[in-house]
Amino acid sequence: MDDNWLDGRSDDSDNAHVEESGSETENIDSETTENEEEIDLEKLNLEESDPDENYTQGCSYSSRSDMVLSSTPSYSSTTKHHANVNLTSGLTELTAHVASVEDAFLCFISEEMLKKILLYSNTAEISNRTLDDSFEEISMVELKGFIGLLLISGLLGKSRKSIKSLWTRNSLESPVFRAIISRNRFETIVFYLRFDDKTTREERKNTDKFAAIRKIWLDFQNNLNKCYSVGPFVTIDEQWVGFRGKCPFRQFIPKKSDKYGIKLWLCVDANSYYVFDAVPYTGRQSGQDKQKNIGVNIVLQLMKPLFGSEYIVKNIICRFLQNKQTN
Repeated sequence: MDDNWLDGRSDDSDNAHVEESGSETENIDSETTENEEEIDLEKLNLEESDPDENYTQGCSYSSRSDMVLSSTPSYSSTTKHHANVNLTSGLTELTAHVASVEDAFLCFISEEMLKKILLYSNTAEISNRTLDDSFEEISMVELKGFIGLLLISGLLGKSRKSIKSLWTRNSLESPVFRAIISRNRFETIVFYLRFDDKTTREERKNTDKFAAIRKIWLDFQNNLNKCYSVGPFVTIDEQWVGFRGKCPFRQFIPKKSDKYGIKLWLCVDANSYYVFDAVPYTGRQSGQDKQKNIGVNIVLQLMKPLFGSEYIVKNIICRFLQNKQTN
């Protein structure tokens, strides 16, 4: 396939690019960066409170940046801040009456999203019609069946097997792939599958490495927010997805079991583990200055749909106390 997104192959030039970006990833993946001032607990000036004073005053720590951290929380004289523990997690009106697996699937990958994918994919076929005059437009039924096979291959642990092996007549392999669609048709859909208007992609890629799938991803993010209400406790952390295909923001981290992959930042309900929001890390654009306060910006972006409510956030890997934006 001529699209970098679905091509699972890699070449020498791609490996060279990845190793170059790997050093940047290593720095970002660590808990501190050169642009973030580290609080060294061993060099803190401990200011003990007067023994005669009320013991509830506790003690305070002053950092090299003159920031004071106190063991006693300070509250406003007018309003006390606390997490709204009355917030309950659960299904929303959109998902409360889901009756089947297909209904649940369409809550996240909606009919509107599928129609956009069909439009972009069939338009790509028209522009390449000289390559294959016998091509038939992809139908909605075929697209749903195609996505279903991708999900089944993951459930069966066959996501990294070759397409040819999935359609083998070996008795040890599942017959579901051959029963739903022919291998040739499956490969044709892979070749023409698009998630954006390719005629304008190059222009958008100048400012967004995620341009090839950005529109569909934003729709998916919106559906994640609408399908479930998270409770008062959420976790923000990164998720490493192993991937060796061609991708402009694929990273290389030697210490990972899957050395090549894509990093996602997730906001997850701490009790139900529901992924409320997800943001891919795409690194710097060409010619862009080195990014600062990456962790803080990611936290603010993931928490934006929850602004206006009070939540307890744990496992944030940036020192957000050093940035007043999170106060």
